[in-house]
Amino acid sequence: MGIALMAVWLIAGNLFAEFSWPESHPVLQAGRDVQGDYLAFGSHVVISGTVHGDVYAAGRDVVVDGTIDGDLIAAGGTVIVSGTVSQDVRIAGGEVTASGTIGRNATVAAGEIHLSQQGRIKGNWLAAGQRVGIAGPIEGDAKIVAAEVTVSDAVGSDLSVAAPAIRLTSNASIGRHFRYWSDADPSIDERAKVRGTVARRPIPEVLQGEWLLERLTALNLAWTAISFFSTLILGLMIVQSYPSFSLAVDWTIRERPLASLGTGAAASLGMPIVILVSCATVLALPLGIVLAALYVATLYLARIFVMVWAGQLVLLLMSDSPSPTWAFLVGLVLYSLCMLIPVVGLFVTVTTLFAGVGALLLTKRALVEQLRERRLV
Repeated sequence: MGIALMAVWLIAGNLFAEFSWPESHPVLQAGRDVQGDYLAFGSHVVISGTVHGDVYAAGRDVVVDGTIDGDLIAAGGTVIVSGTVSQDVRIAGGEVTASGTIGRNATVAAGEIHLSQQGRIKGNWLAAGQRVGIAGPIEGDAKIVAAEVTVSDAVGSDLSVAAPAIRLTSNASIGRHFRYWSDADPSIDERAKVRGTVARRPIPEVLQGEWLLERLTALNLAWTAISFFSTLILGLMIVQSYPSFSLAVDWTIRERPLASLGTGAAASLGMPIVILVSCATVLALPLGIVLAALYVATLYLARIFVMVWAGQLVLLLMSDSPSPTWAFLVGLVLYSLCMLIPVVGLFVTVTTLFAGVGALLLTKRALVEQLRERRLV
């Protein structure tokens, strides 16, 4: 469960790193105090003041050099925490550096993860990434999944590492046991201290290459088939039940492509933060759950309208007024074929989601305005 959760965080971090953020620079200046939770979203986010609550931050670059009395939840291409966080930290990003003090536990997933000499973790450390370096003290346990791990400071309790390359330098000190999962022996300097036992654990068969590749391939094929037929059934129901609305969304995509992409990107990336904030409090938790369900449903449905639009483009070459049903079928086939191409498939998926969500929201907004003009709502 822990590894699966870290995988989700790692994927999310890569998406935040690669996304083209709007050029906004939210800054909480030094000397400013915020009572309650603080939310920041933009290309460059800086938290230099004091927040008496939790902080939720997302951006291309996120810098926290102030004081946070609660939790920090952040995602970005580069995340630097050089201030003080009194409670837990959860971060996903491309590169994460912790050079401040974290009062409780830290959960980090990123390509590069560094706990600098000035950094300090007073609780437990859970990290997943390509390269993980520990140059500052960790008072609790450290659990790491990575390709390369270097430990050059004190871990107060147990150290558990799953990595092909593991190194304990002369300054490393493990308060209790050192357990590792690797095909290669770790590099342990003779001056490194391990007060407990050093134990190698066998890599489970389910995590080994050929077995895992076969299962993932089978799972991917099964998921592709399920997704295709579920989209086919749902899409046919929508375009046959609401043909006019489907064509209206198609018109929005065709006539307002940039507005659709921009609106969809803002809604698709901003809504998870709203859901996260809602779920962080007990009173708003039911609202957060409802919003999460609506968000997932909207993402799934939005693809259908883009498929109708794509099918319309093809069928208009052969007919002046193609039906929404045939347009959807052609668009579904085109979409499925694109999914078979690795890089193109990812681009088509993201573009389809953004354009579909944006066109859906813009069309609904136009419909509501028309009903208001007629005084029907």
